[in-house]
Amino acid sequence: MDTIVALSTPAGRGGIGIVRLSGQPLEIAERLFSSRELDGEIRPKYMYFGEISTRDFKDMGYMVYFKAPKSYTGEDVVEFHVHGGTRIVEGVIEECVALGARPAERGEFTRRAFLNGKMSLSDAEGVIDMINADSAEGVRAAYREMTGHLAKAVENIQVRLLDLMASLEVQLDFPEETADYLSPDADKEMREIQTDLEKLLSQKNYGKMVKGGMNVVIVGDTNVGKSSLMNAMLGCDRAIVSDVRGTTRDVVTESIEYKGKKLILTDTAGIRESSDIVEKEGVNRAISAIKGADLALRVYDATDKSAPENPVVERAVENVKHITVYNKTDLLKKESHGKNTYCVSAKTGEGVTALLDGIVDLFEQEKTPECEVLITSRHVFAVSRALDEVRQAVADYKVTTVDCVIATLNSAWADLGEITGVSTPEEILDFIFENFCVGK
Repeated sequence: MDTIVALSTPAGRGGIGIVRLSGQPLEIAERLFSSRELDGEIRPKYMYFGEISTRDFKDMGYMVYFKAPKSYTGEDVVEFHVHGGTRIVEGVIEECVALGARPAERGEFTRRAFLNGKMSLSDAEGVIDMINADSAEGVRAAYREMTGHLAKAVENIQVRLLDLMASLEVQLDFPEETADYLSPDADKEMREIQTDLEKLLSQKNYGKMVKGGMNVVIVGDTNVGKSSLMNAMLGCDRAIVSDVRGTTRDVVTESIEYKGKKLILTDTAGIRESSDIVEKEGVNRAISAIKGADLALRVYDATDKSAPENPVVERAVENVKHITVYNKTDLLKKESHGKNTYCVSAKTGEGVTALLDGIVDLFEQEKTPECEVLITSRHVFAVSRALDEVRQAVADYKVTTVDCVIATLNSAWADLGEITGVSTPEEILDFIFENFCVGK
């Protein structure tokens, strides 16, 4: 077992830099670190203050030892907490390498944790999702993934598949006794597993929004105040505002975190017939943005009662979840327009909070209570394949041989195993851990 070393804190200058070693680090630690508190054997889970000596310089810092298997990787781990200067960190790592360690590869610490049984593969992916999360909701979902909730849910389905296959094997082992016998319990269990996989997969859109944000596209005719509304929702002037019709020619995108949810707001060109080549391209981009939206805000000018319906806009939003927004209501008496309809004034800010609350409510409606969330596309694909296999097994149970049904169920088990890691090909493992930073 070789010893690996890497910086575990962000590169660059900072207050502290943490250099981590895993494998057999104690001999290196004893040669690199000295402290008056050390009186023989290095105690685990105790932070020593002392001197770190390299061939070029010395630094004062801390050392802590985690004894296997009670460490992040499941191996002996030593961390040096030094001053966070670039040259200091480089020198400590160089000294560790000179004393027998080797530079860690991307994600190698977490990969060792997975291989040593400290976490499932989905737990490991939760680590990188935690690091990359940019909203409180994203952090919460990644934390559940990292702490094994998804793995447990998937493992439970895998166990049920194994039990089901074992019961079906009886029909193969004792064909005379079970001839022409179809177990209603087996059929029921297959259908229940199918339902549970469908429920899990139903969370894929919510998981996509949790991880990447909810794409909210602001759409409408020219000069209805779309850009002003976006600025009001963001709380800053991001989009250019003008009384001139057709000011917005391109899509303008900015994100905001509201009540823990990441909302990606996109302002678009006013949709109308135009002979202007640039404006026409803006309209095309607006329609394209709507097609990729999780939610469209269909904005009207509340002061323009005589404005005809815009068939281009209506066609663009008809297949997308959308809500209606009447803007410029500061120029009118208060009005109520019903469910999923909001009256706002981008100029004064009135109604904007209620609109944001409504968007978050729609975000939450995508969530199924007491169901784990799939926030990784790889997990969505694996569950989708498993569901297809189980559906096939249900369809085949009464019309084909038992061994074919068992083979199909076994394929579903293997598909789910790519989430937990029990049946994940080496090349997929390489791909997953290459997305980690070196020190993780």
